[in-house]
Parts: sequence; C-alpha cells; structure tokens
Amino acid sequence: MDFASQIVTIAAVVVGALTTYVVTALNDRSRHKREVARQWVDRKLQLYTGYAGDIKQLVILARQITALHGLHDAAPGVDEGKALALLDEAETRRSLTYEAVRMLGDTQTIRATGELNDAVHRLEWLARGKLDADPDTWETCWQLYTEAANTFHESVRRELGVPGAFLPRLVDRGAGPRPTLPIADRPQPVDPSRTEEAEQGGAGVDGSDQRGTKPR
Repeated sequence: MDFASQIVTIAAVVVGALTTYVVTALNDRSRHKREVARQWVDRKLQLYTGYAGDIKQLVILARQITALHGLHDAAPGVDEGKALALLDEAETRRSLTYEAVRMLGDTQTIRATGELNDAVHRLEWLARGKLDADPDTWETCWQLYTEAANTFHESVRRELGVPGAFLPRLVDRGAGPRPTLPIADRPQPVDPSRTEEAEQGGAGVDGSDQRGTKPR
C-alpha cells in the first residue's frame, strides 16, 4: 500500500470515529433532555395534584359551614368552630402550594391558578361571614369557582401534555338545592310477604287466596 492509500485509510478511520462520537454525544444529550423533562413533568404533576387537593378541602369546609348558615341544602354534618379551625389550616397549606405553583407553572397555568384562588376565597369569605350572604350570592360564587376549577384543570392538562379531550365539570352542579321527587312519586318499600304471596300464585299464608276463598 502506497503512502497516499495509507493517508486515505487513516483519514477514513478518523472521520468514522469522530462521526460516532458526535452521534453518541448528541444522542446522550437528547436522552438527558428527555429525562430532565420527564422529571419536571412528574414534579409538576405531584405539585398540581397537591394544590388541587388543598383547594378541594377548602371548598368542602366552606360548603359545610355555609350549609349551617342556610345558604344551600347540603348536609353540614360539622361543628362550625372545628370547621373554621380546619379552614385556617387548609388555607395555610393552599398558600404554600400556590407559591410552588408560581415557581414551576407556565404563564397560563399561573393565571388560571390565580383565578381559582380568587374564586375559592369568595367561598371562604362567605363561610367566615365576611360577605353579605344569601342563597343567590352562594350560587353565583359557586358557579365562579366551578368555572375557575375547569380552567385550571384544562390548563394543567395542556401543560403536562395529557392526551384525550377534557370533560369540564357542570357549572351548576352543587350550586343550589338539589331536586327531589314529590312524596307521591317516591318509590315505596316492597313488603316481602306480599312478594312471597305473589310468587305462590296469590295464595296467602293461611291457605286462602287474595279474595279470601279456599283453594280447590
């Protein structure tokens, strides 16, 4: 092999090695970016679900307390003093998770979170008696909360790349009194003895049929 051929061979080996190195480095860098992005998605998912849970606890407590005030017909089932103390604790947790959302969330999610905070604060103020309260005010504030919660959930799904269509919560769900059937239209309890008689062809326990005659 002459000198020129040796140079060509060496150059080809060098080029091949450099190409392999560059491709490997690019693949490693891309893999690292994907891993970091996945970790951020996991952390955001944990953060957003924690914040949503804190919001939900605030809303439940506010709903129970306002039920005691007669603003809607939801069953309160809670002592007001204890509920207000729990409301203070829930508000502290919400405030802490909100700061984390502001650090990690994108612009649209942060704005949606701020609107949700405002809506929940209205419910909280109704529970604490800081707003003039009546059933219409409660229903309006509840609808604003539901709309803000839908916006927040939709924004989080968009930011995290959750597949599938978003199904929003009904705006008027839980806002006002729930419809009930009139007493005459409510299902009546079934008498087991009558069911047994019907299965036996109409015969009663004492051997008589439904018309009071003896069977033949």
